Amino acid sequence: MDFKSVEGKVAIVTGASRGIGEAIARCYAANGMKVICAARSVEQGQAVVNDIINNGEDAIFVQTDCSDGNAIKDLVDKAVVHYGRLDGVVSNAGIGMGGSPLHEYDLDDYEKIFDLNSKGVFAGMKYGAEAIFKSKSEGGFLINVASIAGLMPQRGQALYTATKFGVVGMTRVAALDYAKYGITVNAICPGYTKTSIFGDAPEQAMDFFANDCPAGRMGDPMECAYLALFLASDMSRYITGAAIPVDGALSAGSKNVTSWKHPEILTGGKLNADSTIAAIMENTDAKAIVDKYLPGFAENEQAKAAYGMTFKALAPMLGLPEDVVTNMLGELEQL
Repeated sequence: MDFKSVEGKVAIVTGASRGIGEAIARCYAANGMKVICAARSVEQGQAVVNDIINNGEDAIFVQTDCSDGNAIKDLVDKAVVHYGRLDGVVSNAGIGMGGSPLHEYDLDDYEKIFDLNSKGVFAGMKYGAEAIFKSKSEGGFLINVASIAGLMPQRGQALYTATKFGVVGMTRVAALDYAKYGITVNAICPGYTKTSIFGDAPEQAMDFFANDCPAGRMGDPMECAYLALFLASDMSRYITGAAIPVDGALSAGSKNVTSWKHPEILTGGKLNADSTIAAIMENTDAKAIVDKYLPGFAENEQAKAAYGMTFKALAPMLGLPEDVVTNMLGELEQL
């Protein structure tokens, strides 16, 4: 597995001055691609390009308002003039907007978010596809950075969710349009990722996002960048029309309260007093110890509801004498 197939490819990355866009631009350049970094901020965007160049890699910065379709066209034209061709476009530039019920958004909010998150992506795909065709690229690709909000609606994010559903929809239709011609079109759908989109959110808020994710943490922008690199390579030429979550299982479904019957599989440990009741009751020797101190426990249907617990946690609730609990746990500890 290597990424030599991306060497020399020319790619535009919008929103490349920070966050996921910056990570993708740096990742592309580090693997031998020629990168056109586009962003509004000259200072931030040029700083990223300067770092790339100082690393001996190839990149240029083009100041671009990605909410302006004509500016996107100019960006593509400048990329082709500078490098002589175009192989791919990563439409990453976007803004977040959420936390309010639908009726509290203004029409100005609608225009602002759709201009960047929807029209900007459309323009990147439209003018990018035209340039890729004209370049006769043999490994052309379009990658749109959507969101898990494009896969699952989120309360309080009517406008943001609408734009991201639209991005996923355009991605899939364009994949159908261009599959025959060898241009892959895919969407990356990040979950909670540590980027500037969270602004100056307090630590408690960031902890909420981490805890809300089944993986128990927020994502790193490079985790999206590695996927973008793979999607730009020859190893992914049969992957098109996909909307791929990078979200620690956040969009896989709702979390629920669960308990492991055999948590010892994580540590390779043997049964002991800290093992779950379910695991203990499946072991002949351990079950015999329980029967000795708690006759009839195995047949008690109500007790089975506590099988995800440990006897250390359950025993005090049973009102057993302290010496009985101590002796039972002591024998279980010797398993």
